[in-house]
Amino acid sequence: MPVDMPNRSLPGDDNPNVPADKPRRALGRPRRPRWPWITLVVVLGAVVGVGGWLGWKVLTVQHELTAARALVGNVQSGGDVKQSLTEMAGHAERAVSATEDPLWRVAENVPWAGDNLRAARLASESLDVLAGGLAVPALQALQSESDDPMLVRLLPVLQRSSARVGELNTEVRQIRQSPNLISQVGAGIEQVSEVLELAQPVLDIVPGMLGAEGDRNYLLVAQNNAETLALGGSAASQSLVRISEGKIEIVKQADSGDYQWGVPADVDIDQSAIDLYNEYLVNNVNTSVGRPDWPTAAKTVVALWNRDIDPEPVDGVISVDPLALARVMRATGPITIEGREFNSDNVVSFLLSEAYALYDPEVADEIFKGVALAVMDSLVGGDFDAAELLSAITESIDAGSLMFWSADPEVQQMISGWRVAGILPTANLPTTTIGVFFRDASLGSKIDYYLETEAEVTSTCQPDGTIDFTVSVTVWLPLTDEEVRELPPYVVGGNDPDAKRFRTQVFLYGPPGTEVTDVLPLQKGDSSHWRPPDMTDLGRPTPSFMTVQQRGGGKVTVGATFTGQPGEFGPLEVRTTPMVRPTQVTINDGCGAR
Repeated sequence: MPVDMPNRSLPGDDNPNVPADKPRRALGRPRRPRWPWITLVVVLGAVVGVGGWLGWKVLTVQHELTAARALVGNVQSGGDVKQSLTEMAGHAERAVSATEDPLWRVAENVPWAGDNLRAARLASESLDVLAGGLAVPALQALQSESDDPMLVRLLPVLQRSSARVGELNTEVRQIRQSPNLISQVGAGIEQVSEVLELAQPVLDIVPGMLGAEGDRNYLLVAQNNAETLALGGSAASQSLVRISEGKIEIVKQADSGDYQWGVPADVDIDQSAIDLYNEYLVNNVNTSVGRPDWPTAAKTVVALWNRDIDPEPVDGVISVDPLALARVMRATGPITIEGREFNSDNVVSFLLSEAYALYDPEVADEIFKGVALAVMDSLVGGDFDAAELLSAITESIDAGSLMFWSADPEVQQMISGWRVAGILPTANLPTTTIGVFFRDASLGSKIDYYLETEAEVTSTCQPDGTIDFTVSVTVWLPLTDEEVRELPPYVVGGNDPDAKRFRTQVFLYGPPGTEVTDVLPLQKGDSSHWRPPDMTDLGRPTPSFMTVQQRGGGKVTVGATFTGQPGEFGPLEVRTTPMVRPTQVTINDGCGAR
């Protein structure tokens, strides 16, 4: 029989809204809210996700920038310029794309890490502008088949890039000062900064120099290395080049016969230069390049040109010699003048030697002008190999065969530390530069086409902390009496080759702040002091010598020792006169940089 159970009600039994089958919680156990745990998991997941996403973006940027840097090395080692720049631009574009993510920009505000992310973004944007916005379009403009001259095609590219490069340069200057940059990022942004610091002033001023803001007039000075002077050779030919919105034309030409002979130019020049080189430096356009300082020569040539040829203002002076022309012709290819083909292999020997056997000097000079103008036409028309041209220009600047001076003080100040300015450094850092320069003293001969020279420079640390820099220079003429007799009178410098004596002056420019403490014994009859050994010029001690070349290869050696007090000296560097047969230089940096 059923047993009646007591009727025990539970909370909610009387609530008709509670389903009868709903599980009931045990009495006395309150509900624990789960949302804090869920939120924490979500937040942690989001942090991990964001971190992973951002980390992937960082790795992407690192990979693309590393690949781009490798391509820079490829270009420097002679790789395909167009392909390398195009690939570099692609890497830069992908790196920039990675940094455009909103999370990246937010993360740039995070302490410490933010500066590194900002530096990486700026490096990416800089590379993108320099490669994709400047280099590749410039190369395309140079290689396009447009009928417009090369510089006309190039000008818009330079103008478009100028503003953005300036903005990036300012931002990079700021971020590179951050103490939070890790070593790898810091090194990368320093490299970027160096390029931007170089590119910005160039982009600011070059369009104006190319006539974007009005016509510009430049004197093109052709030097003849067969008659050696400190900066190259006799500056007997000048051409006035006018540039208007990138268009170039030759408007006037002159040679040494068009100038007043022996009348000094009205030019402000250091007395030390006159004392060392005499009045020939300023009263003869041919010998205006006798001092190893291109601004001196350029100002002198302009003063003589304005006085005797054309009073119109000159905006700058460019120097070029046949050695530079030969290098440039590797890029432009051969040219034909009066039925004769000239190429990079034969142009120097013809212009500086063979032409004097075949033609009168005046005709030989006209052929020289014709070759120079034909090469210029190839460059203006864009008919050249860009990689070869870049190599030729760089090589010519390093050798001193290509120099530029600007009448604009701002431009001249900007380039004054560059090799193209033709100025000896005024300090011994980052390098200690010693000058070894030559000047023909054979009375109008062109014998220096054959001249051979050597220079040996040694640094020695002394126990008292001083440093000795010893310079030994050897010159010789590897021609026998019979070979000299076979040369044209114009080359020998007279009609009686047996009576001719060939002389070369040697000028040594010691490091700034040093003094001459010893002079190598002179060979009696073969060498002598040109000026007192204690003379100075351009802020440097400048002993000088007169040497007489014995025929048949007899060598004459002169030299001096310069002593510097304890201080900072960079690695040794030697600058010499650009010669047909380059000076063979040996450097023994026994003391090393100090």
